[in-house]
Amino acid sequence: MLSLRNIHKSYEGSPLLKGISLDLDEGETICLLGPSGSGKSTLLRIISGLEEAESGNVLWEGKSIASIPSHERNFGLIFQDYALFPHLNVFDNIAFGLKMKKLGKEEIRQRVDEALKQVDLQEFAKRSVTDLSGGEQQRIALARALAPRPRLLMFDEPLGALDRRLREYLLIEIKEILDESGVPAIYVTHDQEEAFTLSDRVMLLHEGLIVQQGTPDELFAHPASAWVAEFLGIRK
Repeated sequence: MLSLRNIHKSYEGSPLLKGISLDLDEGETICLLGPSGSGKSTLLRIISGLEEAESGNVLWEGKSIASIPSHERNFGLIFQDYALFPHLNVFDNIAFGLKMKKLGKEEIRQRVDEALKQVDLQEFAKRSVTDLSGGEQQRIALARALAPRPRLLMFDEPLGALDRRLREYLLIEIKEILDESGVPAIYVTHDQEEAFTLSDRVMLLHEGLIVQQGTPDELFAHPASAWVAEFLGIRK
């Protein structure tokens, strides 16, 4: 489905991404795991179309989408700060992107209802988003991303602002939603517990390179370098 080929990007004259290539299969969730500054979020922004790569290509089903604007890619993006509109209620926040697509009122209502059901907040449609807890706001942000029925979901450190207990609860909920929806996903985090709980495969980034990839079990059993072992807390 999604393929990256030899993606390069610099920041303030220094290389940030140094030839990243990866493939995402249908229904798969991969996590981009690594310390701050490793290029994870920049890579996500390139996939979404919010930034351009200096070289390399982004392909969907074998065709380049590099020239397609972000809003036409039908990719859902969920941030740590939720990015909800405080002056709109829950229904109108979720419906916003659907209205931009000029869908009919009845289809918009059906899709909002469907998305609220997916995140188990059916009774919240008329609530003000400013009255919601952090966890509820993040679930509404997820519902908004699901409502347009995206062909790819992308998460950029979505749980970083929440306390540990709520983070663990929402992580399980996100996994269940992804499993049920079948939407492929890319999840960016520096937290290995999040990565290993959620992902089918982990891409471990360090200094702009994918230094190892595989299932959580494979990474733990066979760290590719001393740095990987240290980052994962493996002591041998």
